[in-house]
Amino acid sequence: MEDGEGKLHLIDAVEYDEPLPRWDGAKEVTLKLYTQSNPSSAQNIVVGDDSSARNFNPNNPTRFVIHGWVSSATTLRDIRRAYINSGKQYNVVMVDWSGTAASLYNIAKARTVSVGEYLAKAIKYLQSSRGLNLNDVYIIGHSLGAHIAGIAGDRLGNAAAQVVGMDPALPLFLTTSKSDKLDPSDAKFVQVIHTNGGGLGYQTSLGTADFFPNGGTTQPGCALDLTGTCSHNRSYALYAESVTSSRFVSKRCSSYSSYTLGLCNLRESQNMGEPASHSSSGDYYLSTRALSPYAQG
Repeated sequence: MEDGEGKLHLIDAVEYDEPLPRWDGAKEVTLKLYTQSNPSSAQNIVVGDDSSARNFNPNNPTRFVIHGWVSSATTLRDIRRAYINSGKQYNVVMVDWSGTAASLYNIAKARTVSVGEYLAKAIKYLQSSRGLNLNDVYIIGHSLGAHIAGIAGDRLGNAAAQVVGMDPALPLFLTTSKSDKLDPSDAKFVQVIHTNGGGLGYQTSLGTADFFPNGGTTQPGCALDLTGTCSHNRSYALYAESVTSSRFVSKRCSSYSSYTLGLCNLRESQNMGEPASHSSSGDYYLSTRALSPYAQG
């Protein structure tokens, strides 16, 4: 697959079964806080250091955003910018595990549990030291980051308001236990956006509500997408746009073909992305444009 800079990387499709070397989450994971007071210059949240990240405000909703394989927090900067420029007050925490994510795919996959558990530890620290309210927390992840989000949610006792999986990674996860990958029970509400299902991402439902833009397998504008990366990455572009647009209207339906034929119940409509109604459940379909702005309304 391609990384965020268009470089090709091979996926090792064999589970890593060797003992993993010692790993220190405090060194390998950086929590970068952005707010309207510091929209472009991050304050690092350091677990155990109450003087760090002074701009964190527990009265504002908090969004943790997690990148995937061979990526970094910069890859998902459009999501950060969307929240910061939304006109609302947020704590946006970009979870950067890029050093570990640069490993061979099977090693990075094996480390998702470590990263997710460290993130849960950091969130618990913010609860105890800063008054973070889990009812205001979304944990949002792309690809491997989607599973990290689920693992963190699971280790928090499923108490976060929402976990969002943006095209959760498929390779090596089919036989992974539910506690170690994205699962509908990982938060009060789990939203999944499928854009390269059956390729780099899951095709089957993993959330409380699963959204399948354009059928969820390939995306318009990605015609020469031999590796699937364009469609895979479209998930976070759609989510970023949803933060400032409520026009990703989706219909609950049995299939995309039924959706295109107009055979869905028009009363069962929900918005995909931010915000999604926590009362929604099941599979939802929608069509998007090939270029930004993607929403059709």
